[in-house]
Parts: sequence; C-alpha cells; structure tokens
Amino acid sequence: MVHQITIEPLTIDSFKPYGDVIQLEGNSNTIIANQGTAKRVNYVAKLENLRESTAPAIPNGKPNMCIFSSSPRPTVAGRFEVKLLERHPYSSQVFMPILQAGNSSINPDEPSYLVIVAENGPDDKPLLNTVRAFAASSTQGINYKANSWHSPMVCIGQRVDFLVLVWENKVPLHDCEEAPIESVLVDLTPSFKNLTGGKL
Repeated sequence: MVHQITIEPLTIDSFKPYGDVIQLEGNSNTIIANQGTAKRVNYVAKLENLRESTAPAIPNGKPNMCIFSSSPRPTVAGRFEVKLLERHPYSSQVFMPILQAGNSSINPDEPSYLVIVAENGPDDKPLLNTVRAFAASSTQGINYKANSWHSPMVCIGQRVDFLVLVWENKVPLHDCEEAPIESVLVDLTPSFKNLTGGKL
C-alpha cells in the first residue's frame, strides 16, 4: 500500500516535536552584539550527546562538524518517494545550509530541501501514519533531536551544501540506525517549482 502526504511549512512550532528550526526570525533569545552592529540569537538548538548522561557503558562520542554536499534527489510526476528513515539514538544532528563556491543559484526565498520525520511506534520502529514532510529554505537550518526518526537529506531541484554537527563513536548502530518503511509519496507540487520527471 502506498501512502501519500502533502508538504507543510517549516516553522519553529510545527517542528518542535522533532527538534529545532534554526533561523533568525521568530526566536525570543535575541540580543544586540558587536557594538550594535550584529543581532545574536542565543540557544537556537538543543545539542545532545546522550552517551554521556544515559548510556555510561557505551563508548562516548566525539563531536563531528562536517560538510554535506547533497545532490538533488530524483522525483517522479511531482512526487518524492520515501522508503527509508533513520535515527541517531544518542546524538542530535544539525544541518545548516551554507553557500559554497559554484553553487550560487539558490534562491533564499524558495524551498530547497525537504525535512521528513516520523514518530516512534510501539515496536520501536517509525510509525507510518505519523510521517510528515516540511519544506525548508536555504535560510533555515534544522536540529534533529536524538533518537528522532527522519529521512536522509532530501534536496529538490538543486544541490545544497550543509554544515553538519553530530556526535559519533564509530559504532554503526550507535551512530545511525536505519529502518525501511512502506512507500510514502510526498506531493511536492504545492511548494517546489520546475519539477521534472516521468509518470508514476
């Protein structure tokens, strides 16, 4: 059976069950800094390394700040098919878009990537009827809570480069757990323009 969902706007409140939206606007922890020449937004994301607090018998992780250069995913008839979700059981994970050389075509006012999430089910797997998809622009970053089910990065129509922060200990199932799911089709047409692809 194929499930279909539509895209939702990515807002601080709508994404709160799964983590944080990292953006300038809408945050209350804002101060003026640098002799009045900068706006500083404090505590935009809750960073977690649960190996230290809840799993002392597990080898601790080290913070890994890295760059993901994510190519656009294939779409068909204005839809993206989700067949796998993942989670990081002991670490939050930050994705913040950055503008790299040779990638100047990004329009900051248009969505450039998808954020796909789901709640955990009673079998400790993604709960299929809770899958949601949010449209994110290049001015918005995200921080997934530790143990939050989400899709691997999905960029639509263009490459997006991200600065990423995650705690890892190089133990595969500690760092990342994957779960295949029944097919979920995300309707991209309300939010993403100039989509190409064949028929379903």
